[in-house]
Amino acid sequence: MIRLFFFFGILGSMVLLGALYVAKAETDAAQARLASLQVELARERSRINTLTANIAHLEDPEQLRALARTHLGFEPVQSAQELSLAELAQVRAEAERMAPQTAQASWQANTPRIRGRQ
Repeated sequence: MIRLFFFFGILGSMVLLGALYVAKAETDAAQARLASLQVELARERSRINTLTANIAHLEDPEQLRALARTHLGFEPVQSAQELSLAELAQVRAEAERMAPQTAQASWQANTPRIRGRQ
């Protein structure tokens, strides 16, 4: 009887020892994966910081002005280009007067012809 208990005790110890080995191996693998993810996270945070700095540089008003002058030929508005309220009302009235004619011409130019109807 004692031999039977001894046998099952050793068998149980071996099973527990195997389970402990498997758990330790899984823990080591998980820790290695965690370390690689932390390295990747640090790398991505560095890229985010670099991109944020680039965005800040590109959104700088002086940088935008320089690009607009260089590539688009834009210049600051001169006082001679500004309209008074009376001139603005006149321009608006003229635009409203021209709008129906422009819309009609645009519609006719972009409407496809249907056979049988003209």
